[in-house]
Amino acid sequence: MTMRRWFFGPGSLLTRVGMWFLGPMRFTGLEHVPRDGAFILVANHISLFDPLIVGSTAGQLAGRLVHFMAKQEVRRWPVIGWLATQAGVYFVRRGEGDRAAQRLSLELLASGEAIAVFPEGTRSRNGVLGEPRNGAALLAMRSGVPVLPVSITGSNRIIPRGARLPRRSRVTVRVGEPFLLTRQASGRIDRQELAAGTERIMRAIAALLPPAQRGRFG
Repeated sequence: MTMRRWFFGPGSLLTRVGMWFLGPMRFTGLEHVPRDGAFILVANHISLFDPLIVGSTAGQLAGRLVHFMAKQEVRRWPVIGWLATQAGVYFVRRGEGDRAAQRLSLELLASGEAIAVFPEGTRSRNGVLGEPRNGAALLAMRSGVPVLPVSITGSNRIIPRGARLPRRSRVTVRVGEPFLLTRQASGRIDRQELAAGTERIMRAIAALLPPAQRGRFG
């Protein structure tokens, strides 16, 4: 399954409307987004709108399309589930170590595409970085492609808890420098190495966030 290029592509109507709808947006570090070649974008997750924000950042402003993974339940959500399906999102069964999703991710990366992963696996309730899963680090080590850290702030105010309707909010997106996660010369990836890779990913995201949102990674 591949993302339909009209959906989040550079200059697409959805991207323009989405960026206007979300509110004033500030971007820093866009020069770090690779203009070609595969990479894994990793970001904190605080809002349902984060995939649109990430897609807008890479597509509208940096000329890249990014493929997304989402938890299986999203497919059943009204409107958002439909949008995700139309965008070519591929769905992952949380907690089951979905090998099919890993395989598809590696195929996309091998073909030079970019994918986005929210390492926490779910939205933070308080905006602070939570405990991550190892999927992003595993993909980075298996594929050998760069990891691109991104932070998002302000998107959790678009639909605050208790609100029935969305409202425009100032959103800030910061993009850090890409980096590589190395693996043993034998090609094996042990648990300790995987945990260290995940820790590095989270600290790279945390470095782009305000101190109060970094959690234990600050």
